[in-house]
Amino acid sequence: MKRIIVPLLSLILFLFSFTAVYAQETSMNIISQAELQNRLYVSTENRGLLVSVDKGLSWKSLNSGLPERTVYPFDKKEYRRITSFYVDPENTGRIAATVSSGVFLSEDGGMSWKKIPLGGAVKRTNYITSVALSSRNRDTVYIGTSFNGIYRSENLGKTWKRISLNKSPLYMGSYFYEEISSLAVDDEQGVLYIACALDDSLYRKAGASPSKRIDVPDLNGETIRSLLYRTGELVLYTDKSSYVLSGDNWRKEPLPVTGSSPQEDAGKLSRRKSAEDKEGIYVNSFHASGPALQKLIDVIKSNGYNSMVVDMKDDEGVVTYNSSLGIPKSAGAVKVRFDIDELVKKAHENGIYLIGRIVTFKDPVLYRYKESAYAIRDSKTGKSWGNLVEREGKLVQTEFWVDPFCEDVWDYNIAIAEELQQKGVDEIQFDYIRFPSDGDLSRAVFKYRRPGMSRIDALESFLRKMREQITVPVSTDLYGFNSWYRMGNWIGQDIGLFSRYADVVSPMFYPSHFPKSFKPDKDYLKWANMIYSTGTSRARRITGERVLIRPYVQAFLIGKELSMEKPEYTAYLKSELEGLKEGRSSGFTLWNNSNRYYMLE
Repeated sequence: MKRIIVPLLSLILFLFSFTAVYAQETSMNIISQAELQNRLYVSTENRGLLVSVDKGLSWKSLNSGLPERTVYPFDKKEYRRITSFYVDPENTGRIAATVSSGVFLSEDGGMSWKKIPLGGAVKRTNYITSVALSSRNRDTVYIGTSFNGIYRSENLGKTWKRISLNKSPLYMGSYFYEEISSLAVDDEQGVLYIACALDDSLYRKAGASPSKRIDVPDLNGETIRSLLYRTGELVLYTDKSSYVLSGDNWRKEPLPVTGSSPQEDAGKLSRRKSAEDKEGIYVNSFHASGPALQKLIDVIKSNGYNSMVVDMKDDEGVVTYNSSLGIPKSAGAVKVRFDIDELVKKAHENGIYLIGRIVTFKDPVLYRYKESAYAIRDSKTGKSWGNLVEREGKLVQTEFWVDPFCEDVWDYNIAIAEELQQKGVDEIQFDYIRFPSDGDLSRAVFKYRRPGMSRIDALESFLRKMREQITVPVSTDLYGFNSWYRMGNWIGQDIGLFSRYADVVSPMFYPSHFPKSFKPDKDYLKWANMIYSTGTSRARRITGERVLIRPYVQAFLIGKELSMEKPEYTAYLKSELEGLKEGRSSGFTLWNNSNRYYMLE
């Protein structure tokens, strides 16, 4: 069998430079690992891809040549997060590594890398989570994704085909699949092993036959990190142990190398403590003063809740309180609907934790300000881009988005958050912290985008800069699917990344917004319960408990749900809330835009 041999000179240089790069690691948040031929390989949250030849006493970075990221403050080299790697068990000089949007191959032990092309069946929005190489067929590469299943190329990326999983338990309906956490190949038997960490499952797929589930050992709460196939044995690595499958039996072995998450600063721990277990309602800014506010406070207190979310900058770009900031005033954004000092005082007198909602990048006021200087541009017209919808025979613009790459836009929103912090608001919540999802996105041009900067980079840059100035707890709102899966390559919302800067993530797990064929159940109330229980649990798994998961709860009726009578819609809300408890959420916020909380008993 033909093998590629690492050139002797390269190997000598590799070993010579080895001990000079990384000293003893005491804080490595390991994503995945493998042990082959006395070498330990790990991908980490904060240091990329590393290798050790002395059982973890020292480490060498294998990141040179892997893609960099462009993030605020733009003053140092940073590499993109390595989502997975795979070492050829028969040739350790041959390594594949992935970032969320790309696959890379090294033939010299990680000293240099070439990009494997993606395209065809693999779309730009696919979020790559795993990779495997065939030792026998050198041009064959497998990649696993967050929600699009598994793809195979037999010509190093020139063409790709999706592996059929539709008749397997990996298929979740509505063209969504379980997240593929790790892959391993047994070339002798023609078997692909598939690990799914979000539900602790392991599968074996032989050729064209359906994938079959393999019983895994009792993991005692440990999380699956990676797979390795070596000399007739399958190794399953968790965050705390390794398990080896020989024949039909598992045996537990010590983890080759252990690492710990970087210690969180006391500020984040304190913020998270302040924000935990908050249960409340959303309050529209028109109802944030006078008798209307008092009525909603009565709803909060009578139900034993302790928080409320109030619009401080709403979906129309309106700054709803008596702001003294210059730019919002100049832009015509300030339209006072309540006095911020009175609202803070009223909330705190009633023992209510006050959360200020800031709609971030969807902003009609800033869109029009200074002749739309901050708007996303249209590649065809050269004017401002917008989502156009036909109504009564006319095209009407329904959404107005500013450029998320623009630092002035970041500063505008951060200034509002900082003013609210100074006024005593307990928590800042950023909504629409994303790129647009509707309209002809192929025509959207982002003139403030720096070379090499991705959508994920733009949102991380905003969060990084915000975190320099905001010391109160911060929450971020995400689409339900963006919390069920890793989906950052679509609209930039990467829940794992958000968890590094935010203290709370609030997924919008509204059952009405999930396709009914997604993990279907004939009983609609049980299905709604599952959306919240499973969704919350998955979000907690993805974030690794770095943040609190406090979902928004659907407290409104829409579509066919409008036919529900009170007993049914009251049971519907109760089913959602029970699901949250099963998924171990840290509180919730009921959402009803009209603030008519009729679904409560």
